Amino acid sequence: MTAPIIDDPGAPRASSPASAPGRAPRLLVTGFGPFPGITDNPSGRFAREIDGARVAGVAIVGRVVPVEWGRAWPAIVAHLEALRPEALLMLGVARDREQVEVELWGRNHNHPVADAADALPAEPLISPDGPETRPSRLPVEALMVPGVGRSTDAGGYLCNHVLYRALESGPPCCGFVHVPAFETPATRQLVDALARWLAAERAVTGG
Repeated sequence: MTAPIIDDPGAPRASSPASAPGRAPRLLVTGFGPFPGITDNPSGRFAREIDGARVAGVAIVGRVVPVEWGRAWPAIVAHLEALRPEALLMLGVARDREQVEVELWGRNHNHPVADAADALPAEPLISPDGPETRPSRLPVEALMVPGVGRSTDAGGYLCNHVLYRALESGPPCCGFVHVPAFETPATRQLVDALARWLAAERAVTGG
């Protein structure tokens, strides 16, 4: 299979302010591109496949970001600024997982492991002044559909890195989910559950 093409965070995207009257709520789903050992990343493939879907009135936007220490989070920030989504769901592959798992924490550390550009993280800490951990801001209970579990260890690679960054400065509803190396319908079911939760929240708040 060919490796997925990484989205260019500088490319223009049609967008509307989050407060625009009548605009459908948006859920930004990001996946990662290839990296050493994974030439066809299922998280990035899923993000491309789900782009343009609509669930319970929620517009789902899928984007692929590079597995690079210096580019992954800036790419996500660019998509957040362009799209102004109500929620951010980041996906990554974990080859040792047997099911889809919602990460409950982001940890303030970077493992010195080379990225897809053969570069190492600039610093051992993600945020020098930040706390050791930050809790997920996803509605975890609402996402516990069949085939989905919880995880308390997002690792120390780019998955944990962007999770901690999002929990530090991302939208109120954001978090990270690891998917196994094989395809499973639970990934789509989780996204659908999050979209339905967003729609219900919007109905309650009148947003």
